[in-house]
Amino acid sequence: MSRILTPLLVAISLILSGCAAVTITESGDSDFTYHPDYEQSKPFFLWGLVGEHQIDVTEICDEKKVIQMQSKFSAMNVLYSGLTLGIYLPRTAKVWCEREEEI
Repeated sequence: MSRILTPLLVAISLILSGCAAVTITESGDSDFTYHPDYEQSKPFFLWGLVGEHQIDVTEICDEKKVIQMQSKFSAMNVLYSGLTLGIYLPRTAKVWCEREEEI
């Protein structure tokens, strides 16, 4: 039983520990202390090959400047992908707008 259980636990640990993020920022500083103004999970399918999403940052930030955008494949996204064997592959999109005190 342990011959089967050990590789399974190792595989699950590796899947849950993996995450990736692509961050686009103007200043190069991506360490924000506040939550994003927009955060939503977007569905992709068949290992990410099917699905296309667009986010209108001018609608999210109105007249304020967009200071950072991020597409993230979090641990929960990895878990969903692993449980569905890659059929469902969500990614989380985040947008940060300029704050009043930063002007």
